[in-house]
Amino acid sequence: MKKQAAPPAHFPIRAVSKLTGIAIDTLRAWERRHAAVTPTRDDRGRMYTDADVARLRLLKGALERGHSIGRLAALSDEDLRTLTETTGGTAPPAAAPLRQASLDTTALIAALQRYDAAGIDQEIARMAAVLRPLELLNDVLMPVLVEVGDEWHRGRTGIAQEHLMSSAIRHILGSFLRLHARRDVPARLVFATPSGDRHEIGTLGAAMLAASSGLGVAYLGPDLPARDIVDSVTPAGAQVLVVGVTTTTAAKTTERELRAIVQDLPREVELWVGGRGVERHATALGPRALILRDYQSYQQELVRIGGRIA
Repeated sequence: MKKQAAPPAHFPIRAVSKLTGIAIDTLRAWERRHAAVTPTRDDRGRMYTDADVARLRLLKGALERGHSIGRLAALSDEDLRTLTETTGGTAPPAAAPLRQASLDTTALIAALQRYDAAGIDQEIARMAAVLRPLELLNDVLMPVLVEVGDEWHRGRTGIAQEHLMSSAIRHILGSFLRLHARRDVPARLVFATPSGDRHEIGTLGAAMLAASSGLGVAYLGPDLPARDIVDSVTPAGAQVLVVGVTTTTAAKTTERELRAIVQDLPREVELWVGGRGVERHATALGPRALILRDYQSYQQELVRIGGRIA
């Protein structure tokens, strides 16, 4: 019996990215980490078939309904088609145990108790491999950080453990930010926290989420004077300035810095402000700022300015 010829692969990765709306870096990661598709290679690089493009579109559709790539990659095209046609995007019951297992942070906390930095990194990387960026932030990193902080305040963990977990989370978010960094993008956002606010992880997470959504990011870091923040937006080509406010007290310094940003920020640049302390400063921000109370509302704004569901 004559062997059937393989279908021709005539789409380079850049064309596939345009056809599917999936970033090139994401396509590479899906192949490398999950074997979601297996393109051929020639002297031009990765080459995809019509079937590959169709499967990638199915994967993207399922992702937009709330599923993770780690769960979807092993499914057949027919299973993906059924999943995307399911009303409400509910995952099949058989997939539920994977999600529950991925959110079990017992091993992560145990590694922290042993001061096992490598173990902490390994556990976070394991969960990052099966969760979407928004899920990783909302369901793992931020809750764990809050839990560790609460345990420290109760005297059940030491300040060194709180610092170790913060450092690990800061490292993983910074790594993802660099992984997804792009220059040729539809919008650019600048991120910072104002003078006196040294807690950067929530803002760094927001920057990572924007980058993984396909948007351009300039992350300036924490504890910056208002003047320096404002002076950065024009040369950075920013469409949006995102300011994180974590202090829950109406400190005079924070209030003064936020008022300066509101007053001096160019009118064509949007101002988004979020964080645990944002409600305390709503009056100072006034109508100039878009106050974001959680990562879900923030994700919606990213999509509005040209991002995709990450």
